[in-house]
Amino acid sequence: MKSFRLISVIAVFALVLLSVPALAVLPVTMESVKNISYHPIIRSSSDQIEVRSIRLVNGVYEKGRRNVDQNYEFLRAGQIILADINCDGKTDSAVVLYHMMGYRQMTQLAIVLDVNGKPVHVASREFGEGTEVMDVKCTKSFVQIPKTGQMGQRGVISVQLSNEKFCNGQGKTVYFIFDSNRLSGPDPFNLQ
Repeated sequence: MKSFRLISVIAVFALVLLSVPALAVLPVTMESVKNISYHPIIRSSSDQIEVRSIRLVNGVYEKGRRNVDQNYEFLRAGQIILADINCDGKTDSAVVLYHMMGYRQMTQLAIVLDVNGKPVHVASREFGEGTEVMDVKCTKSFVQIPKTGQMGQRGVISVQLSNEKFCNGQGKTVYFIFDSNRLSGPDPFNLQ
């Protein structure tokens, strides 16, 4: 009887171990992009840029208590769209990220690709403090590829944004091309 129990325990343990890797490899879905690590562009109060990994759980990361702790930090996934951004036939995602550190609030667009069946954050585009993203869309278009000058199919991401300080709160649509793990496109508010 003891050997039967031991074999049963070992069998259950083996099944659990076999199922863990299967759970860890999720394709790009609305749920999966809310539960991965991002490396957003973070600007300190002295405008120094820091890039580090922050893992979201159910679309949110929060460290400390708002209006209480000096090192309070918050990162949240906003609008999420699913599309084949790099034109490889797999579902990818564009995710709007809202980041707050202290009193600074930044908005950026993160591109998450299906890399060997796992969602991986590969590129970001920062829109500056006080920017609101109203809509994001992705289409495939034939565009001139900056590196080669040749025409090729790429994901074109249109982002409708607004910023009270830089465009008097009027909406503005900006187009970005995803190529070679980066988003190429204009600075929407001509700040750089």
